Amino acid sequence: MSNSPTDDDVSTDAEEPTAPPDDDEDIDRRRLIRWIALIAFGIPVVVEVLTFANIIDDELLSGDDEEPTETGTATPTDRPGAVGVGDELLSETAATETITTSEIRTGESSRTYVLGVEVENDTDATVELRSRHVRLRDGETIDGVSSTGSVEPGATGTMTAAWGIPEGATPDAVEVVALRDGARVFEDYVAVERPPVVG
Repeated sequence: MSNSPTDDDVSTDAEEPTAPPDDDEDIDRRRLIRWIALIAFGIPVVVEVLTFANIIDDELLSGDDEEPTETGTATPTDRPGAVGVGDELLSETAATETITTSEIRTGESSRTYVLGVEVENDTDATVELRSRHVRLRDGETIDGVSSTGSVEPGATGTMTAAWGIPEGATPDAVEVVALRDGARVFEDYVAVERPPVVG
């Protein structure tokens, strides 16, 4: 009687199946690949979006935060409709109110916004121009009353208004009142261009 293994024993050993790969490892590997791909494509997109947002903010939204120039000229970032030196202050009135001065004067420890207006009364009634508040670009308002006094028909009057403003502040608009024969014909804020800094 032979002690050699039987055919059944040999076939059983040869056909014993190997262990299948671990499904969890495949899933983890796929997730890792997906995360790497997401990071590889996502970071450049985020960088581009942030760069574009900074460009939009710098070009379109930050004009009001810039300081006035120190060269004696207004910057080109002012709003449409704002008035400056040489412009008519109130186009709605019959008299002609021309801005002669609009500047920030600096001293050792002070800053003063000065607005000068010449009123030419080419109407047949007495007119008067008054200033009240100046509104800064941060929303603060500062009191300061000035007036041309009564300007008779055919005459010319002047008004020089001055407001002490904080360091770094910029005027946004001036509140003015126009009178004709004692009756108010205009009372509102008028936007002014960014004034130059002198002194």
